[in-house]
Amino acid sequence: MNWKKWVKYIGIALLVLTIGGAVFLYFGMNSSMKQFYGANTPVVDHTQFKPSTGRVAIQNVNILSPDAEQFIEGQTVIIDNGTIQSIDSTSIISTQTKIIDGTGKFLIPGLIDSHVHLFYSPNDLLLYIANGVTTIREMMGNKERLGWKKEIENGRIGPKMWVASPPLGTADNMEKRMISWTRQAKNVNTASQAEKAIEDFIDKGYDGVKIYSHLNKESYLAATKKANDLDFPIVGHIPWETELEDVWDNGQSEVAHFEELMNALRRKFDESKEEDDDLLEYIIQESEQLAEQLIQRDIAVTSTLSLVDGVYNQKFDLEKVLKGVELNYANVGLVEGVKFGDSGFGWLPGTNLYRLPSGLTEEQIEGQKQFWSTYVNACKTLAVELTKRGVNILAGTDANIPCTVPGFSLHDEFNSLTQFGMSNAQVLRSATSAPSKWLGHNTGKITVGLDADLVLLDKDPLSNIANTRAINTVFSNGKVYDRQLLDQMLEAVKGANDSVRKIDINQYSK
Repeated sequence: MNWKKWVKYIGIALLVLTIGGAVFLYFGMNSSMKQFYGANTPVVDHTQFKPSTGRVAIQNVNILSPDAEQFIEGQTVIIDNGTIQSIDSTSIISTQTKIIDGTGKFLIPGLIDSHVHLFYSPNDLLLYIANGVTTIREMMGNKERLGWKKEIENGRIGPKMWVASPPLGTADNMEKRMISWTRQAKNVNTASQAEKAIEDFIDKGYDGVKIYSHLNKESYLAATKKANDLDFPIVGHIPWETELEDVWDNGQSEVAHFEELMNALRRKFDESKEEDDDLLEYIIQESEQLAEQLIQRDIAVTSTLSLVDGVYNQKFDLEKVLKGVELNYANVGLVEGVKFGDSGFGWLPGTNLYRLPSGLTEEQIEGQKQFWSTYVNACKTLAVELTKRGVNILAGTDANIPCTVPGFSLHDEFNSLTQFGMSNAQVLRSATSAPSKWLGHNTGKITVGLDADLVLLDKDPLSNIANTRAINTVFSNGKVYDRQLLDQMLEAVKGANDSVRKIDINQYSK
């Protein structure tokens, strides 16, 4: 027997099995991740919904003033070809105009969610319109989402879309490779790779570059310089390897969360703290200079405060969180999730992304509570301080991150913003005129000549911000969606979800 020959064959066989196993594992996990991101949920046929079009007059309505501080009573707003044609109290309405009685109702600009993730979930486009959200910033773009944006521009039902690039990150170890894979990031390790990525993003039609936390400093500096040279917006996280001064000096025009700024301050605090130092006191002390830099550099901050609260509550009272959101409308793949050993990606118990690790002692659980309580309070403290100092804040939700239901979550965010220092008028500006100006869109106010992206409410949102939920009619991209049609859209999304649901969620019914 030729042992050398058999050893060679065995070696080849083991190599084939190893490679085959790795390929099988990769494609299996990739399929599971697509399932988690909602790829297996049936897509609702949006063409079945027939919003009205043509010339419209909203008669005798209260309209939100351009500064969002008051309502102007008894106005008639005429809309034609998706544009606000006139606003006054004495308009003569032609017989070809559809009349909507606005008596006792309140007209506001269409809402803008400045931080969402569509993943593989096009049904969310219906949820946004049904919740009065007429523009979104998609913060983890890909070719498919660029396609949806184009389809909406050509008549598909959905909000206007601003689509960021895939997140730009550096995967130089296993942990970062896992982050990059699960977050669908574009990996760059050098300045030249970062510069090439910016050029590719522009060529592919993205609206800006999304910076992610694990991008190395060399690549961050190169990417931001290249993006600035090409007038390409830079948005997103503050990388772990950088400092706030790098953000100030390199043209980033938006920071994606209050917590990104808080984490940057915490890193500085950890490097210099004394035994009796207090993180919250440190944040208050630093917030004035921080606000000055943000205002001076015209850097906006997107809020996502409701999610920060949600992370803590999902760790320690998940059932309460699940009962507090419109779970029926969230994509089933996201809600039910997938599990890899002790890890998971999902919303429900067993797979919830934010759940505590199993096997913790009572002492360890208390330590987790203390840490996350401090974390949440630090984010809220910073939000209060920056709000007081007039930083440009954009309302955003991180929609589709557990447990933020697209469309509905923006109204939850409004509630959080009022709790931490914003007036109702400031909240409305943070979701209308402020993000519209940042985007350079022809929306955000009720003014002649602007796009007629509008929401007609049955109740006054300046008296109670929760009244943004009292939606009567939505005007978007030249289409008019009455309450009956909005309800039909919601019911269709719920039906699509129910058709593939494997886990009973009735116990969490809101």
